[in-house]
Amino acid sequence: MCATHPNVKPVILDTSVISSFPPESFPRPTSSASPVTGNCTWRTLLSSPKTPTDTFVTGIATCALNGGHLALHQHTHAEIYYVISGKGKVSIDGMETELAKGSVVFVPGDAVHGVWCTGQEEGDELVWFYVFAAVDFADVTYKWHTNANANANADGKGPKAKL
Repeated sequence: MCATHPNVKPVILDTSVISSFPPESFPRPTSSASPVTGNCTWRTLLSSPKTPTDTFVTGIATCALNGGHLALHQHTHAEIYYVISGKGKVSIDGMETELAKGSVVFVPGDAVHGVWCTGQEEGDELVWFYVFAAVDFADVTYKWHTNANANANADGKGPKAKL
């Protein structure tokens, strides 16, 4: 227990615990006015109040083969990715870069970014560990962008928000 933050405690998650967490995703668009968010899924690992932590929100995200992606978006929180496996690309403020196992990405706060799986074969799904400098994933407000009009967007809070 931390003397200055009595509700903060060490957390250790083994693979059996992590695999028991249900995959999460953004709600699917319900109309043409709904933002396009992509079809990425993730498992939140650390996020207050779900875990007795502060400072960081972490998780493991996956973009499936043949077009899995997290659509262009931005949020005020900086973010870090570490690619666990697969092949893909990331776009940050219009600059695209290939991703592969071992790649590390820093996304500054408010940068417009998105992620795509470019893998075509079994085992090439893009899987990455992400870290936000936030206490609770619900604190991360997403502003979605469409490819046709970067100014067309909608705001949503965290993965359980109504968009």
